[in-house]
Amino acid sequence: MDKKNKIGFIGAGIMGQGMVQNLLKAGNEVSIIANKNRSPIEALVTLGAKEMASLSDMAICCNCFILCLPSSKIAVSVCDELFPLLPPETLIIDCTTNDLVSVERLGKNAKKAKLKYVESPLTGGQKQSWDAMLGAIVGCDEADFKIASNILKPCCAEIEWLGELGMGAKTKLVSNFLALGTATLVVEAMKAANSLGVDWEKFYKLASQGSGHSMSLDRIAPKAISGSHDGYVFTIANTVKDMEYISDLLKNQPDAYAINEIFLEIYKNAVNAGMQNSFLSARLENT
Repeated sequence: MDKKNKIGFIGAGIMGQGMVQNLLKAGNEVSIIANKNRSPIEALVTLGAKEMASLSDMAICCNCFILCLPSSKIAVSVCDELFPLLPPETLIIDCTTNDLVSVERLGKNAKKAKLKYVESPLTGGQKQSWDAMLGAIVGCDEADFKIASNILKPCCAEIEWLGELGMGAKTKLVSNFLALGTATLVVEAMKAANSLGVDWEKFYKLASQGSGHSMSLDRIAPKAISGSHDGYVFTIANTVKDMEYISDLLKNQPDAYAINEIFLEIYKNAVNAGMQNSFLSARLENT
C-alpha cells in the first residue's frame, strides 16, 4: 500500500460526512460517491474530497476503502459490485452496522477475491463523528488490525480489536441493544412523567442525580424540555433494522430477546404510523 492513503469512502451521510472531514484534515486523499442526499457530498467537495461518478472510477484511484452504509443489504449489494473491481490485497474497512450472517458472507467473498476485509462498526453518533470521538469495534485478522487502525485514527477516540471476523458485529449489536434500549426507556419515562403531570425540567434535574442518568437522557431531555424532539439522531427505521439484527443475535438469550422484542414492537408500530423517517426521540411529540 502507498504511504499516502487514497481512501474511497462509500456512504458519506449522517455519520460519514464527519468521518470524511476528519480524514481530509489528517491529510488523506478521499474520494466519495453521491447518494440520494447531495448536501453532504457538496460540502465535502468544498473541503477537498473528490467526487466519483461510479465505483469503477473509485476503484482506479483508491488503494483502500471505508464503507459506512445504512444496512447489511446495501453493504452486500455494494460489495458485490466493488470486490471484482479491486486488485488483490486491497483493504476494505466496513463501518456499517451489519448482521452477523452478512459479515460472514462478506468475509468469505473478500477471501475468494484475495482482498482484506475488516469489519469496524462504530459507537457514537453524528456529533462524535464530527468531533473525531467515535469508537471503532474491529473484527479481522490480527495482521490487518494495525493497518486499519492507522486509517481510522483520524475519526476515532477509541479503536479496539475484538478478535476474528464476526466479533465486531456481535459486540456492536450488544452495544446497540444497550444504547437503543436505554434511549427507549428515556422516551417512555418522559412520556409517563408527562402523563402523570410531572414537570419535565424538574424530572430531568432529579433523574440526572441518580442511577438513571445516561447519555441518552442528556441527549433527549434538554431538547424535549425546550420543545424540540430531535435530540437522538437515529431514525425509527434504523432502530427497527438494528433491533431485528439484535433479535437474530439474541435468540438463544431468552430474557434479553424478550426485552428486545417488546421494544421492537414499539418501533414497528411507529413505522406503521408513518414515523419511519423521524428520529427515535420524536415519539415524544404530542405528549
